[in-house]
Amino acid sequence: MIRMIGLDLDGTLLTADKRISEENKKTLYRASEQGITIVPVTGRPYFGIPATVMELPFIRYAITSNGAVTTDRAGGGVIRERCMTAQKAAEVLSKARESDIIREYFTGGYGHHDLQGRRLLKERFGNTPVMGYLRQSRILEEDLMQSLGAQPGGIENLSIMCRSESQKYDVLGRIRHIEGIRIIFPWPTDLEITSNRADKGEALLDLCTRLGISREETMAIGDGNNDLGLMRAAGFSVAMGNSDEDVKEAADFVTDDNEHDGVAAAIIKHVL
Repeated sequence: MIRMIGLDLDGTLLTADKRISEENKKTLYRASEQGITIVPVTGRPYFGIPATVMELPFIRYAITSNGAVTTDRAGGGVIRERCMTAQKAAEVLSKARESDIIREYFTGGYGHHDLQGRRLLKERFGNTPVMGYLRQSRILEEDLMQSLGAQPGGIENLSIMCRSESQKYDVLGRIRHIEGIRIIFPWPTDLEITSNRADKGEALLDLCTRLGISREETMAIGDGNNDLGLMRAAGFSVAMGNSDEDVKEAADFVTDDNEHDGVAAAIIKHVL
């Protein structure tokens, strides 16, 4: 019996144009009506979750920034954090200073970047649905590193977007031996970095403990490298049809892709 579903967003629940299909939405409503807790578990910061997800009346909890933050939307605020210090974040970002690299840090549910980052993001994602996500979830800083040092809270996540895979591996070689971090590979040219205490799967299990739900009563659905921890933690794991092969191999079941209601198909088959 499944009582909680941990659900990735990009490449999983959301289509390429960042929508929730009617079939997926209808199926999530059916699951919630059976008392199942639906939890977005995403690499996005809190304020980067699309309104179409947040407007679903049964979404109470959200796990964001690759497991760094868990939020109770029903008045509880942040109930779990696994952040890195600003000093640690600065150590990482200082290793990727090239003028063609996009650098961002995330804290308080928002991403922060400078003019270089904003310009490069527009070059990369202009006229795509990703720009809507960026506009709602980013804060422009005049001096990225200076603003990072002035942040009062912990740093949830870092993003380093490179021009090429070879540049990504150059940066990886500079940061891979820094202690206390976890490195994630969301896209072929990009890196995301969290505290080594942040993990989607551990965050989901912590929420289960709070709600009195066992691991065996959980399902996880995802598509990317940053979902592997989530899928390994859950009692039953589902990979999207658009997932990489290593994600499919780690899953108990492979469903349809995110353009063909794969989330709905998995929930109908294994839960409803």
